[in-house]
Amino acid sequence: MKLSTKANLLIIATVVVMFGPLSSLMLHFQARALRESAFNAVDGVARSSVVMLRSFVENARQSTNALAAAIRPEDLPGGPSPALLVQLRNMQETGNFGNGVFLLDARGRFLADHPAHPEIRGSTFAFREYFTRTMAEQRGVMSEPYISKRTGTPVLTFTAPILDHRKAIVAVVACSYDLLDPKGLGAVCEQRIGHTGYTYLFDRTRLMILHPDTSRILKRDFPLGANKLLDMALEGFEGTGPTQNTKGVHMLAGFRPVPGTSWILGVQIPQDEAFAPIAASRRVMGLATALSLLLILTAGTLAVRHFTRPLGHLHHAARSITRGLETGGTGADILPVLDAIRTSDEIGTLARTFRELVVRQQHSMGLLQQAASEWKLTFDAVNEAILCLDENGRVVRINQWTSDWFRIAPDAALGMDGRALMFGQDHRGGFWPGMDDLDAVRPRTWTDALPGHEGIFEFRASPVRLEGTLRGMVLVVRDVTEQARQEETMRRQAFFDGLTGLPNRTLLMDRLQQALAAAARSDKGLAVLFLDLDRFKEVNDSHGHGAGDALLKEAARRLGDLIRRNDTVARLGGDEFVLVLTEIPNRDAARAIAAKVVRSLAEPFRVGGLELGIGTSIGIAYSPADGEDGPTLLRNADAAMYLAKREGRSTFREFRPGPEEEGPA
Repeated sequence: MKLSTKANLLIIATVVVMFGPLSSLMLHFQARALRESAFNAVDGVARSSVVMLRSFVENARQSTNALAAAIRPEDLPGGPSPALLVQLRNMQETGNFGNGVFLLDARGRFLADHPAHPEIRGSTFAFREYFTRTMAEQRGVMSEPYISKRTGTPVLTFTAPILDHRKAIVAVVACSYDLLDPKGLGAVCEQRIGHTGYTYLFDRTRLMILHPDTSRILKRDFPLGANKLLDMALEGFEGTGPTQNTKGVHMLAGFRPVPGTSWILGVQIPQDEAFAPIAASRRVMGLATALSLLLILTAGTLAVRHFTRPLGHLHHAARSITRGLETGGTGADILPVLDAIRTSDEIGTLARTFRELVVRQQHSMGLLQQAASEWKLTFDAVNEAILCLDENGRVVRINQWTSDWFRIAPDAALGMDGRALMFGQDHRGGFWPGMDDLDAVRPRTWTDALPGHEGIFEFRASPVRLEGTLRGMVLVVRDVTEQARQEETMRRQAFFDGLTGLPNRTLLMDRLQQALAAAARSDKGLAVLFLDLDRFKEVNDSHGHGAGDALLKEAARRLGDLIRRNDTVARLGGDEFVLVLTEIPNRDAARAIAAKVVRSLAEPFRVGGLELGIGTSIGIAYSPADGEDGPTLLRNADAAMYLAKREGRSTFREFRPGPEEEGPA
């Protein structure tokens, strides 16, 4: 066989053996990176949309509860007052309730709304699902989506009950959102992925809540089996994957449930669009491979004539390429070797062709590095601390937020113990999960303090598994101080009177029940004093509610100064107060305290430059003689108070069974 033939065969074999696997490997990694990027993009849109929806639901519930808490039951009889209508208008304008705010009475009749629809005032809404659930559950609810009778648009309504002093529902506040309002849920459909991808929302009954195609809203038009990944989502699946939509189009879809609701959010993009970069990359690589092979074969044929002298240089270049591939180099050190082959023969041409291959390799590696850089930008853009830890709890990667928060460079954090980074070398932090503590399905969540950082922080640890083997975890830390403060504020609103700061009826009944249990164990007495201020209405009528409120605050302060630490003073509402006196040795002790209260409240009150005189009538009930449970004691003390009213006021009376206990006519 001729040397030229041997040389051509050698060149062909070298190119096929070296370039073919390299190109295939590069294409494989590039395709996998692009595929993962597409899946991550879909899942990222789904996660961000779920956060938006969860925030919307929580804010809507808080706004509705705040409006209900601000409406006083006594303003409702006889029809809503002008001030209440102004209050509805202000709440509708500030709360972004696109479909308005309205009031229903305890029988579901329409009282008022804003924007006003007077033509339906007095109509009954008792048939609405949100009203029947509110009355049945005695709490605010979020409705199923429906068509509004007032506006004819698809809406979602949040309710909150208005309670009287007996904790009975006297009215229901409803805050209604237009499903398509871009300031509310409509913003979800505005989130797009790619050119033709879209976001939609449905519930577990297959009811479409939001969809870019508005004709599908409030319909169940995707039957079982039409979209298998969607069917899996209804059974609990979370994540992304390929599927086929109801029109038979192959899609890349992601599904995430919305916490606290029966909703599921879906994100879809046609697979042709999502994986278009992969197909383009294959075409480019295939064309490049074909052209390169053609150039190499041509150059090899011409190089055979002067094969001997520059063969050593070419052999050295080939060895350099092999070493670069083995060590994972980019090929930058190979270029000088190829540039050194300055012959104009076939081997020189082959050397230049190899140089082009290396340049193409560098370009492909650059694309992969760019994809990695874009991922890092996304990782660093998250406004929460994220730590990637290995199976030994040591840091593999941190994002920029973590670096700034703990004032440590990302490179310096590598290899550090994650717990030491968070809590210091002495590891005095609270709970820290081991690998055995991580659930395979749900993240592990707990709260703790951080040394050197004020506030309350939430920790969320998610396991990282590779082919079923635990390889580490991802730890996310965020500041939940403000959320905790809001929860504490809501707790105070639920158990304390907003004007005086005293316990309200709910907390009073709880403490009274505890006091009764303690009295039963210790065999010591307990007395309940029911107070009603005398002539308080005259103060309100003559000097206004501002003076009345100031007087109530001062009265509450005086009562607080008269009781012991183990006793309780509470405001039931209006000008009614209750004292719970524990460890009472005899009735004379309760009478003595009642006399002190009468004398204290008979002293003039100085309010805003005015000197106001009132008094108080007190009813006393003892346990167990006058009742063994809280409601009975309160009822009997109330009856005794009315007896004190009838017998001259500014005095106290003890409960006497008989006609008097029925109260005033």
